[in-house]
Amino acid sequence: MRIALATCKSHPGFCANDDAPLLEAFLAQGADAQLICWDDETTDWSAFDAVIIRTTWDYSDRLDEYLAWVDHAHNVARLINPPDIVRANLDKTYLRDLERAGVPIVPTRWIEPHESDDLRAILRATGWPELIIKPVVGAGASGLGRFTIDQLDEAAAHTSAQLQRGVVMAQPLLESIRTTGETSIVLLDGEYSHAVRKVPAPGDIRVQIEFGGRYTLVDPAPEAIDIAIGAHNHTAGAHAPLLYCRADLVEPTPGDHRIIEFEAVEPELFFPMAPRSAERFARLALRRLAAV
Repeated sequence: MRIALATCKSHPGFCANDDAPLLEAFLAQGADAQLICWDDETTDWSAFDAVIIRTTWDYSDRLDEYLAWVDHAHNVARLINPPDIVRANLDKTYLRDLERAGVPIVPTRWIEPHESDDLRAILRATGWPELIIKPVVGAGASGLGRFTIDQLDEAAAHTSAQLQRGVVMAQPLLESIRTTGETSIVLLDGEYSHAVRKVPAPGDIRVQIEFGGRYTLVDPAPEAIDIAIGAHNHTAGAHAPLLYCRADLVEPTPGDHRIIEFEAVEPELFFPMAPRSAERFARLALRRLAAV
């Protein structure tokens, strides 16, 4: 079985190294696995039984090129996760669909490029003391801005700049993100695998490790796992179960678990922190491919 694990050239070294343990796990189970940059023009993707999207973290500024590669890889090999899941999940307006399906999400206002970005009206209507503004397409904290009611001119300028790329989302700045952070719940084959708590550095709200965030393996609340599985079931649809996905949840108030992101394309899965998780991923992938 020949497996391509898709990564990228500008792989950030500060992120947890998911690739190495996963490659080792596939090789240990007898697969001919390789790490290959998704935009490597010398690669014949048809030579592989499957292309598994992993750490393709430089796509956001080259979205059209990336989606063309997604279609090509799907046409000549088996792409995991599937291309329609990829396309839908790269745009965070998927949160609207989750909310309509009854999945609890962080309160969100959507600003369309053709609409007025009256941030004062949003703050007045919602009562949010501070808000976060970010684009619906982007990785990590790319394009994120944080503003108070006294910074609406700066917020409007930031919003206008982000609207050049498409829809913009506004969310409240949750105090709990500063204190308890986010809980990232990893599902493999639609079932709970492991979870990591991500807490920002003092004075920051960005939980990513490159900004000083701290990661800890945790046992999440059962209701948080149920929410993650509900989000998976709605997202996966006819493709259920997805081989992998990750739900990031916050608690605006204790016990009120809400999804802030649901990632089914290239989420970090924290393999080095969770013993045997890479082995399980590889085993599930190979079993799925052998069944075709």
